[in-house]
Amino acid sequence: METTKKVTRCKWCEEDPLLITYHDKEWGQPVYGDDDLFEALTLEIFQAGLSWRTILHKRENFRKAFDSFSISSVKNYDQEKVERLLDDAGIVRHRRKIEATIHNAQVAEELIQQYGSLKRYFDTLPDEILDKQKQIKKTFKHVGLTTAESFLMAAGFIQPDHSEECYMGK
Repeated sequence: METTKKVTRCKWCEEDPLLITYHDKEWGQPVYGDDDLFEALTLEIFQAGLSWRTILHKRENFRKAFDSFSISSVKNYDQEKVERLLDDAGIVRHRRKIEATIHNAQVAEELIQQYGSLKRYFDTLPDEILDKQKQIKKTFKHVGLTTAESFLMAAGFIQPDHSEECYMGK
């Protein structure tokens, strides 16, 4: 009789199939596309103060609300769009985070023009992780050092912080 060995993961994902899939297939995998990087950064901004589970379960609603995180669309959102987003129960309704997202889309557009892509911009950041975090905090609105680090892990720029027990941390 063959026994199936249980895979041990980071504790934060063990109780939720959506979190397990995110942990196993997305977290820490390199992200290349401009809109995909913008989505990763934006979701980390909205996650601040909340659980990742909350954000991940609302991700599809966020994608609909923010036009699939199209930088070229979000950068042009006006006050009327902000008010509609504040009425959208499918997302986290936080005015400063919504306004920061619009601002960050405008910054992302400038970085794409300057560097050719967001990936190229992030690749130019200093090697030291804390210096990377500080640069992201200085560049984008509503980003603290923890949010910057979470983004860098999520998008594959630095090694994710897997627990010692986790099969991916070994």
